[in-house]
Amino acid sequence: MRKKVLLSDVVTAVKGRVLNNGDADYVRWVVSSGLMSDVLTTEEEEILLLSSLTTTQVVRTADMVGAHAILLACGKPISSDTVSLASELGITLISCEIPVFEAGHLLAPLFFGD
Repeated sequence: MRKKVLLSDVVTAVKGRVLNNGDADYVRWVVSSGLMSDVLTTEEEEILLLSSLTTTQVVRTADMVGAHAILLACGKPISSDTVSLASELGITLISCEIPVFEAGHLLAPLFFGD
């Protein structure tokens, strides 16, 4: 089983901002894609979904795969509907200003270090 990575460490690594605190305080893996249909194929559990898409579809997809959190990159505006749905479903929602690729690079040491 993969190690737990605290969401507070994720926020620190990407200089992010928590928009909604969900039910879990950790993730075990990152899945990143611009196509939510690709995310649906993952067999990983307790994931952080990393995307630049900011629609409610991202939150619904995260819920379907059992994601603990979503990291929305690229500093795009996030609608109140997206935040509200994450709250309703108990999913942590984090935003950051950096691009998806850079966010993945900054997160890698949390999952592969030690």
